[in-house]
Amino acid sequence: MKPKNELLATLVAGVALTACGGAWGDGGDMLAPTASTIVTSVPAATYVANSSEALAYETLNAERLQCGFGLLAQDIRLDQAAIGHLNYLAKNNVIGHFQKPGNAGFTGAELGDRAAAAGYDRKQVGETLSTVPFTEDADYAVRLILSAPYHALVALYGLRDVGLSWGSTAVGIRTLEMVFGLPENIAWQNAGKVLTYPCEGSAGVLASRGGEVPTPFPAEANAVWGQPILVNGAGDLRVAAASITGPGGSVAIKAFYGDGQTTDPNAWCRAGLACIIPVALATNTTYTATVSGTNAGAEFRSTFSFRTGAR
Repeated sequence: MKPKNELLATLVAGVALTACGGAWGDGGDMLAPTASTIVTSVPAATYVANSSEALAYETLNAERLQCGFGLLAQDIRLDQAAIGHLNYLAKNNVIGHFQKPGNAGFTGAELGDRAAAAGYDRKQVGETLSTVPFTEDADYAVRLILSAPYHALVALYGLRDVGLSWGSTAVGIRTLEMVFGLPENIAWQNAGKVLTYPCEGSAGVLASRGGEVPTPFPAEANAVWGQPILVNGAGDLRVAAASITGPGGSVAIKAFYGDGQTTDPNAWCRAGLACIIPVALATNTTYTATVSGTNAGAEFRSTFSFRTGAR
């Protein structure tokens, strides 16, 4: 997959304001190695025990490891970039990926600039922002990211490092800022096989949500959908068929984006990625998904069960 320079996806997280996610830095081609490079062990993070930062880090890594995407290591340089950007947002009462020179707390106009200022290689970096009301926690902020297809693609991408920050920004909301990175000359995480999110055993995923901008459904005002099934594979991935069933039978699919299927209107779900987006699901319910097609020149079929949470 080739990162998309400065492509933006904006997340509305249950409040009237928006937060942004899905920005890439300078980008460049990242060629998948032939063998698995999935990370299954990283040094212990230094976030304060029981803090919101620790909760966000642990939630995301648990979801990634469960589904085979590999762990992310905490990087204090990316923490610094995340903290600096969150401070900028708070001081200027704004939400977004970009900063304006001369504004209070300015640390860099773009994500790559802020990563470089913190001493990290700017070429392979990604960023998500998730805003939630003060009544919600960092676990919910992560799950909002993972239920928004374009945001989730960034959070599940094959980078190796992460830094994050959590705090108050605009009036009435708190924001989770996550910055992802790949050190120079290091291979990105690659399983050498098809991966899905959610996957077998995933639990607590959101039953319904909406409000991602750009929206996966540009022709539908105020679209709402259920937890997307995201499929990651080689560059020649073709998902030929997909289905989701629950206690009431088959679940309708609102959109099936990917090479060989409907063209994603925002061009994210393609070139090794497919996004199967169902109608809103029921809470506290187990669903079974099946996806099949070809990947790396071979046929595949994956069937797995996942469970929604209380909302």
